[in-house]
Parts: sequence; structure tokens; C-alpha cells
Amino acid sequence: MGTFEHTLEIEPAQGGAFLAVEALVDTGATFSRLPADIVERLGYVATRRKSFVIGDGRTVEMGVCDVKVRMDGETTTTPVMIGDVNTQPLIGAVTLEQFLVAPDSVNQKLIKVEGLLMMALHGKKYMAAAEKLEPEKNYEPRAAIALLKQMSYAQFDETVELHIRTGLDSRHAEQQLRGTIVLPHGLGKSQRVLVFAEGEGLRIAEEAGADEVGGDALVKKVEGGYLDFQVALATKEMMGKVGRLGRVLGPRGLMPNPRTNTVVEAEDLPRAIRDAKQGRVEFRTDRTNLVHVPFGKISFSEEALYENFSALLEAIVRGRPSGAKGQYIHSITVTTTMSPGVRLDPQIAAEMGSAANA
Repeated sequence: MGTFEHTLEIEPAQGGAFLAVEALVDTGATFSRLPADIVERLGYVATRRKSFVIGDGRTVEMGVCDVKVRMDGETTTTPVMIGDVNTQPLIGAVTLEQFLVAPDSVNQKLIKVEGLLMMALHGKKYMAAAEKLEPEKNYEPRAAIALLKQMSYAQFDETVELHIRTGLDSRHAEQQLRGTIVLPHGLGKSQRVLVFAEGEGLRIAEEAGADEVGGDALVKKVEGGYLDFQVALATKEMMGKVGRLGRVLGPRGLMPNPRTNTVVEAEDLPRAIRDAKQGRVEFRTDRTNLVHVPFGKISFSEEALYENFSALLEAIVRGRPSGAKGQYIHSITVTTTMSPGVRLDPQIAAEMGSAANA
């Protein structure tokens, strides 16, 4: 189809005037992409990570955030992968599909099309997988997981994810959802764990297998931009010093917090470190009141994925904020890194809630 430049208007995370970005329309890319410096300038942060196959065949893991964009007067929220600084901004197939437009490379412009035509923007393998799916059907969890395994076509071990649209309004403190859970079968990968501790806590954390442990020097290192870890823990005594890292760790979801069991007593560090490495995941609503959480790898057995899914959804149902009004969960979708999403019946969440309160 060729490529050409098109102006994409992006709204800052906190609202305000849209920023005009010259991007390359590229239907060979599933996701749109923005360089990290523009993402940071707009105030967005990665809410999840996905694996992508790049041009030379390598698989890389990149952060993904949901940004509000405007095109020809229409506005929507679209997923965007975060590239390196100075990389070329891209407008990928997902964004084009959301706006129901297709590229006219001859006239170097975007044209409005019928929604069903946009399916042609996906590759042959994706289309073959999508043919196994009944788009309007709400699947039962076990059937959905079995279908995901049937649809998997990537040459790497895809992450399996849960996506939920809630009825919450996260602008209000009493409607914010946030919690953690240790999945029964883990996530299929070990996470780097950093621990802020001193004295006896430092010794315990080192013996428990933390990847990096320290006090004042480690705080300064992180304050200077060091972020090579997936989980940060802290002893209660260290929070007075760690507190100043809120602007660095908070937007990335890495700030130690008692609510997520990442601020603990020194004697509890072995358990916290073990949980983090074995598959402790955090769930929370993003700015658009969605929840995105990984719950395993496609190589897991169907039973292991189902048990991880059930434990995660039950935790989300139990975590319903006190200020929640009306319907709590509007839609539930499971997907893998590369496959189409499979919708589940939201009623299963209501049934879990009833069982928990019985």
C-alpha cells in the first residue's frame, strides 16, 4: 500500500491543547508508535508491555500506553507502543481501524471506508485466526482459553492477557481499583526485584534472592533514572527516603505502596520477594477506567491458564471499590500478544461476586 506522512493530533494525558505530530501511515504495523520523548512530554506512561516482531525477525518487548488522538475532527483512544527517542512516529492498522479509515497511497491521504473492510489491514495469519472466532459471541472462560490456544500463530511464547472495561470513574478516589495477587501458576517469567532496605532488612533481602538491595545509594541511583527492574519493595523504615521517588516510580506503577503489599516489615521480605518472582501481578484501572493484566503464557496448559484467570478475576471482583456505582464490570476480553480478542460473558463476574458474598 505504500507509506506517507499524516498529521496525528494527540491530547496530553491531563487534557489541554492537542499536539500535532507528523507520523508515517504504515499498515504493516499493527500498533501505532510514538518515541519515548513525545510520550513523556504528553504525560503518558506505559500501562502494559507487549512483544513485537521487528523487521529483522527479532522479538522485542515494548511498553504500550493508551492515548487520546484526533483525526479529521474525530477523537478516540488508541493503543500506542513506546519507541526509542527520535524514532519515527507511526500510525498503525489498529488506529486506522478505530477511525474506520484506510490509506490511499496514490493520493497520499486517508479515506473513509466501511468498518468490515478494515479487516483486510491485518495479515493473513491474523485473518486465519480470526475466522475461528464468532465475533458477536460471549464465550465461557474455558472455551475462550481453548480458542486462544487454537488461534495462536506467533513464533514466540505469547503473553495471555485479561482486559476489563469497568463502570468506575477513577477521577474519584473512592472509585479507584488497585490490588495485587500471586497467580497460582505464575507468569512464566522471573521478574527483577529491587529492595530498598538498610541494616537487618538489607541482609534478609540479599539472602532471600533480591536482584538489587540498598539504602541511600540505591535511592539516589533510581532518582538518577535507573529503572532496570520490574518490582520495587521497601521496608517501612525506608519509606521516608523512598517517598521522594514518587515522581519517578509512581507514573510507572513501581512505587512501593502498602496497598499492594510492596511496603513490608523486614521479616516479611523473603515472602514478598518470593511472591514477586513467582508471579505477583498488580491490577489497577487506567485513566480510561480499563484494566489490563497479564495472567500467563500461551504455552501454559489450558487448566493452568484457567486457574490463573479465575484467581485474577475473583481478586478484581473482591476489590470492587466502596464508591463504585451501578454495573461494576461492563465487558471482559481475553487475548494474546498477537491474536484477536475473545469476549467473555460479564455475568461470570457477577456470579463470582454473589459466591464471594454468600
